[in-house]
Amino acid sequence: MRAPESQRRENLLLSRIAQGLLVFTLLAFAAKALAHSEVQARYTPLVVLHAGAMVAWLGLLASQAWLAAQHRLNLHRALSRASIALVGAMAVSGAIISINIGAELGRPEVTIVNLAAFVTFLPLYFAALHFARRREIHAHRQAMLIGTLALMTPAYARVVQVLGLPDPVAIAVQVPITVAIAVGYDWATQGHVTKPVLAILGFSVAVITVMVGGLAMWFL
Repeated sequence: MRAPESQRRENLLLSRIAQGLLVFTLLAFAAKALAHSEVQARYTPLVVLHAGAMVAWLGLLASQAWLAAQHRLNLHRALSRASIALVGAMAVSGAIISINIGAELGRPEVTIVNLAAFVTFLPLYFAALHFARRREIHAHRQAMLIGTLALMTPAYARVVQVLGLPDPVAIAVQVPITVAIAVGYDWATQGHVTKPVLAILGFSVAVITVMVGGLAMWFL
């Protein structure tokens, strides 16, 4: 038995979006490494582990959506249960690296920005699991998507740095990109913006707003 065609299209679109995010991330970090080769000295085993975990997460999002589109739900659920270990590795390694790089550069704002990404991602990851248990599948997909978009700040920052733009530009572009992708996905699949997505986006934007407000009070 295959998934209904509308569900299949929705899953395939999510898979393509995740694939696009994966390609963009790899290109962004590769461009930074080539343009500023000195950063390669920071590629410690922990950094490599974190990078591998983040890439694996984007690959998992793409593959999970594809599996759902093919109605291979047993494998989809098994990978979902196993994903908690991957999320744990991402969060722990990301927190340690964020603290270390902020101290190394003498820039606590770097630590705060990176940690804020996980403050958004982790609640949305667990919310997505909750939505799946309640069979609110569209909300499940959007929570996973918007949570993943919260993790894209480092990739945006690498592009901004390669272009020689001020670092805050990475934060400035994150909100419109996240909103555009999430709303575009809703319009493409539902024909309108759904209430759960408005709530999820509201949470994501609220975290960024609090972070920016806190940084402004700190440095101004």
